[in-house]
Amino acid sequence: MRRLPSHLHAWFFQAIVFVFAFCLSGISHSAASSSSTTVAPDPAGRASTADSVGKALTPDPSGKASASTNPAKAASPKGGKEAKDAKDDDARSSKELALAYQRLSEQAEKATACIFDPKCLSSDRKVLQLMVQRRELLDRLASRAQKGDLEAGYWRGTIAMELARRQVNRGELNSDDLGSRKEAMLITAFGAEEFRTAAKFLQAPADKGSPDACDRIAEILAHGYGMHADVKRAAEYYRCAGLGFLKEGRKDEVAQVIGKMRGFLPSNHMYIVELYAKLITREPNYPWRVPSETAALLEKSVGWGNVPGPAEDRAKTPSSKTH
Repeated sequence: MRRLPSHLHAWFFQAIVFVFAFCLSGISHSAASSSSTTVAPDPAGRASTADSVGKALTPDPSGKASASTNPAKAASPKGGKEAKDAKDDDARSSKELALAYQRLSEQAEKATACIFDPKCLSSDRKVLQLMVQRRELLDRLASRAQKGDLEAGYWRGTIAMELARRQVNRGELNSDDLGSRKEAMLITAFGAEEFRTAAKFLQAPADKGSPDACDRIAEILAHGYGMHADVKRAAEYYRCAGLGFLKEGRKDEVAQVIGKMRGFLPSNHMYIVELYAKLITREPNYPWRVPSETAALLEKSVGWGNVPGPAEDRAKTPSSKTH
């Protein structure tokens, strides 16, 4: 077979390169035309978009809000979940919220102690999360109390009082020679603020006659925790607590109230005498007997337990003189 000349090989190679370059140019040109067609805005489309935006911003004459202007529907799924959680929290009672706060406090204390223990695995994020959850529960109880919920006010005040006692105890521990005096003063100031918060929330249930609330606010007023002592109001609230405990049959608490009152009142104070008399005596069903019952008892007791008089004794006694 005869071989082709060398110049034919060069022409053939140039033809192949030319065809390949032509194909590539055609492909690039078609891609550019399609992209320009997609990006270029259509005047009609622009007008339609403006019309749709105008319709979305224009209120409906019938008064019905569209889905785009309704803030409830425009909320994110996370916001809806938070609203659902808040609704579930509202379903719980104030006592259940207080118990949940107590559980979170215990978990926070353990997690905080675990941070300072090198052998324990814990994270700061967990402690912060527990503290945030506790703060949310306190805010929820405070919101209910401000709306007139007496039970929420009692539990919010009780939690504040416990926090105040804890802060005061920490201040006393740090006030010795081994601690920091300034830090002790700061902690004690925090405790005084919590006592004032407790008195504010306990005021409403105590005025409505809640014996436990009366007992707690009377202790704050009697000792002047976080405020000036008011012995007169403290005695009145202690009387409220004692009478409430008597009504509920809680005699041990009544005795404790009497002991607290004797700490700053004289023993013969009228409130102490009243509570003590009601505690040790049992009042009859009615203070006097019906006359018919009294007559029947007198008639029934005739001849019973008669003691002989002096004349009868002399007649029955034999004479000692002999005749």
